[in-house]
Amino acid sequence: MSPAEILAYADGADRLLAGQLAFRPAARSLFDNWSDARSFARSAFGHDLLPVVRIVDELGTGYLRALAQRSAAEDAADYVISTVHRAKGLEWKRVRVANDFRMLGAEGNPMPDDDELRLLYVAVTRAQHVLNISGSRDELLRLFNLRR
Repeated sequence: MSPAEILAYADGADRLLAGQLAFRPAARSLFDNWSDARSFARSAFGHDLLPVVRIVDELGTGYLRALAQRSAAEDAADYVISTVHRAKGLEWKRVRVANDFRMLGAEGNPMPDDDELRLLYVAVTRAQHVLNISGSRDELLRLFNLRR
């Protein structure tokens, strides 16, 4: 996320927390209040918003604003933190994949849904030289053995 996007999330969260409608970012315009945003983020469809919702709930929007002030432009950054959706088509020399994929399918199916597998594929193919999957290693090995 760029500093401007982080500020837009903070502004949108502040408006929703105050009981007002939010228009920026566009994702926040879907909700009538912060409780709706929180519920959506905890659903299967809103999983990408959950980290930002947790930051607001636990640390407040001031933390997001401080983050935006300390953020560098992506091309000058030492680290880039991204969602998989945002990373599509991009590559970095080194990539670390976080352990936040739904590794089980619907109704306890041991194999994730096809959409989740596609996202996982995008995540692990962003690295040019080094791929760190240490946080998901055991689950990925389990999936690999299921596919044999």
